[in-house]
Amino acid sequence: MNNKIKRFITLYPWYSGFTADLLFYIAIDTLFLTQVKNFSAAQIVSVTSISQFACIVLQFPVLFIIKRIGNTNSVRIGGLCLLLSSILITFGKNYYLVLLGRLFHDIAVIFRTASYVILENNLDLVGKRNDFVRIRTAANTVYAVVTMVISFVASLMFNLNNYLPMFGCIATCAIGFLLSFFMKDYSDYDRIPIVSKKHEKVKIHYSKLIILAIIVYCVFISSCYMGQSQGKLFIQEYVVLSFNIEETALIVGAIVCISRIIRVLSNVVFAKLYEKHQKTLGVALPVLLCLAIGFIFFGSFIPLIFAKIVVMAVGYIIILFARDPFRLFMQDTIFENTPKQQHQTLLTVLEFGVKVGTAGMGLSFSAILLKYPMFVVMVIMFLIALVEVLLSIKLYKSIMAPKETE
Repeated sequence: MNNKIKRFITLYPWYSGFTADLLFYIAIDTLFLTQVKNFSAAQIVSVTSISQFACIVLQFPVLFIIKRIGNTNSVRIGGLCLLLSSILITFGKNYYLVLLGRLFHDIAVIFRTASYVILENNLDLVGKRNDFVRIRTAANTVYAVVTMVISFVASLMFNLNNYLPMFGCIATCAIGFLLSFFMKDYSDYDRIPIVSKKHEKVKIHYSKLIILAIIVYCVFISSCYMGQSQGKLFIQEYVVLSFNIEETALIVGAIVCISRIIRVLSNVVFAKLYEKHQKTLGVALPVLLCLAIGFIFFGSFIPLIFAKIVVMAVGYIIILFARDPFRLFMQDTIFENTPKQQHQTLLTVLEFGVKVGTAGMGLSFSAILLKYPMFVVMVIMFLIALVEVLLSIKLYKSIMAPKETE
C-alpha cells in the first residue's frame, strides 16, 4: 500500500498539471475559433456563457454521480471528458459540436475536483496530511511552467499550421487521461454512501466559520477571474490609444507571458511561506488582490504612457500571483475544519459559488458596459476587493478563535 501511495504522490503533480485545462488551446482559443472555425465574437461569447450556465445547472447532479461511482472513477471520467472536449473543439464542423466540446470541458472540471479529495485521503493513510499543500503547490507549479512554455510557442505553432496547437492539446489531454488511471483512492472514503445506515441523509453542518470561508473563497476567486479578463481589456484600451495594432498585440502578449512566469514563482514562494505564515496568508492575499486592482485602476491616471502601462501591468500580474495560493489556502482550511465525508460536497459548493459569482459579475458588467465605460467596472471591482479584505479579516479572527464560531 505504501508503495502504491508513493507512486500516486509522485504522479499526482503531473496528472494535475496536464488536466488543469485544455493546454495549448487556452493560448490560442479566440484565434482558433475566429480564423479556423470562422466564429463571430458573439458566437465565442455565447459558447462560454451557455456552457457556464449549463455547468451551474449540472454542478449538483454531477456531485450525485461522483458520490455514486466514487472518487477514483470520477477522476477517470473527468480525464475522458477533457479528451473528448479537445477532440470535439478541434474537429467539430459546426457551432454546436464546438459548444458540446466546451460543455465536456466544464463537466470535466467538476469531476476533477475528486482528485483533491483523493490526495487528502491517501496522504492521511500514510500519515502525511501536512504535505497536502506542498503537493498541490507542486501540481500548480507543473501547470504554471507548462502553460508558460506554451505561451511562448503556441503562436509560432499556429502560424506553421492552424491545427498544430490543437494536436498538442489532444496529446496533453490523452496523457492526462492515461495518468488518471494511477489516481486511485485507497481509503475507505472513495465512495461516500448517499444515506446512512438509518436511511437518513448525511447532512453537512455549516458552521459560521465554514459559511464565511465559502463566501470569502467565492468572492476572491470570482474577483480574480473577472479582474484578469476586465483588467486586460482595461489595459488594452489605453495601450491601443498610443500604439498600433501590431505593437498592442506585442505589449499585451508580453504582459501575459510575464504573468505566467510570475505565476510559477508564486507557487514556489507560497510553498516556503505556508508553514510559517499559514493563518496570516488568508488576509495578506486578499490585500494583494485589492492592491492589484488598485494598481490597474489608479495606474490609468498616470499621464506618462510608459509608466501607466508598467503600473497597470504590475496590477494584472499580481492577480495571477495571488490566485493559486489563495485557492490552496482556503481548500486546506475547509478540509481541516470539516469531516472527510463532507469534503467532496464542500468542494462542489465552492466551485458552484465561484461559477455563480463569475456569471453574475459577467452579466452585470456586460450590462454596465452597454451604457458606461470600462472605468466604471474597474471602480466596482476595486470596491468588491475592499469588501473581500474586510471579510478575510473576519475569517482570520474566526480561525484563530474557532470555538466562538460554533
